[in-house]
Amino acid sequence: MTYKFKKIVSVLCLVAALGAAALLPVSGHCETLRFVFMADGRGDSLDDLINMTALNAINSQILALSPRPSFVVYGGDSVYRGHSGGAYNFQKFKDAMKPLTDAGIKLYTVLGNHELYWEGTTGFSLANQQEFQNEFTDNPGNGPAGYERLVYSFESPGGDAFFAIGDCYYLDLDDPNPALNLEGDGSLYGYFYDTQLTWLVNQLAQTKATHKFFFVHAPYYQITGSQSYQVPSFTKLWSILDNNRFDLFCCGHVHLYSRKTIDSSIAPDPQLNPPVQWKHNVIQLVTGTCGAPVDTDTPLVDRSAWHVFNNDNTYYFSVVDINGSSMTVNSYSCYNWGCSIIDSFTINKARLTGVDFLLLD
Repeated sequence: MTYKFKKIVSVLCLVAALGAAALLPVSGHCETLRFVFMADGRGDSLDDLINMTALNAINSQILALSPRPSFVVYGGDSVYRGHSGGAYNFQKFKDAMKPLTDAGIKLYTVLGNHELYWEGTTGFSLANQQEFQNEFTDNPGNGPAGYERLVYSFESPGGDAFFAIGDCYYLDLDDPNPALNLEGDGSLYGYFYDTQLTWLVNQLAQTKATHKFFFVHAPYYQITGSQSYQVPSFTKLWSILDNNRFDLFCCGHVHLYSRKTIDSSIAPDPQLNPPVQWKHNVIQLVTGTCGAPVDTDTPLVDRSAWHVFNNDNTYYFSVVDINGSSMTVNSYSCYNWGCSIIDSFTINKARLTGVDFLLLD
C-alpha cells in the first residue's frame, strides 16, 4: 500500500471520528478485531472421532496468540460421525474446544457432512441436524425458519464487520444417498435452497459493514478431484457475495490449504443463464484440515497460483485481523506440533459513499 493511500485512509478515519456525514458510520470504519477460522478436525474412524492430538496443538497455538482472538469460526466436520455408539457426539467436540471457550474465546460452528452421518449408514440423518441445532445453542438463532443455529449472521461490536454462516447440507428429511444426489440438497458438496439465499440478501440489506465474510463447509471452486461438482445454487450464492463485495468465502471439506482471488478471469462454475462475470475479487479461502487426513491428491489447479499446501501430517488454521479499512490474513501450517505462517495477505478498503478503493497486497 502506498504512502499516499495510507494517508488517505488515516484522514478518512479521522474525519469519520468527527462524525462526517459523507462517510459510512464510524463505528465500523476504525474498528479492530481478530478471529480464527479452522475446519475439519475429525478423526478417521469410530475409535478416533476427533483428532485430539492435532486439535490440542492448534488450540494451544491459538491461546498463545497476542492479542487473543475474539472468536473462532469452526467450518464443520467436527467429529467422524454425528451419531455413533448409541449417542450423539457433539458434546465431545464442545469438550475438545473448552480450552478456547473457557478462555473467553467464543465458538461459532458450521454444519459439515460428517455431523450428519449415523453409524452404520452412508446417508444423512435429519435427527443429527436437529441435535446439532439443540446442542450448539450459542450460535445465533436469526436464520430462516427451520434453519436456526445452522444459518445465521452477526456483526462485530463496532458494526463494521459482517459474518454470515451458511449450510450447504440443509435437510428437511433423511437423505439415504447423498453422494449420488449431486443436483439437489444433501449432496456431499452441497446445495443452497432459495430460502437461504433470500435470507442472506435480506441480511445484507440491513448492514453497513465494510468487511464481509461468508462461512460454509464446502468450497465453490474445486481444488482436487476428477470433475466439476457444483450446482447452480453455488453460483447464485457467489453472485450475492460478489455483488456485495465480500472479503472472504471461508470453507473446508477439502483437507488442505488454498487461497485464490476469484476475479474476472475465472468463469463461474457452472455458468448461469443469462451469464454472469465476477467483478469484485472475492477470495476463496480453504483452510481444510485441523485434524482430518490431509488430501494428497494432485491438485486440479495451478498449485502456485492457488496457494495450495497439502503436505502429509500437516494441519492448518487462519488468523484474520481487521484494523479499520485493512484486513490481514495469516495462515499457519502445523507439523510435528510446531506452527509457522505459510501464507499472508492483506485487503485494504477505504469507502466513501458511492466509491470503493480496493488494494490487495
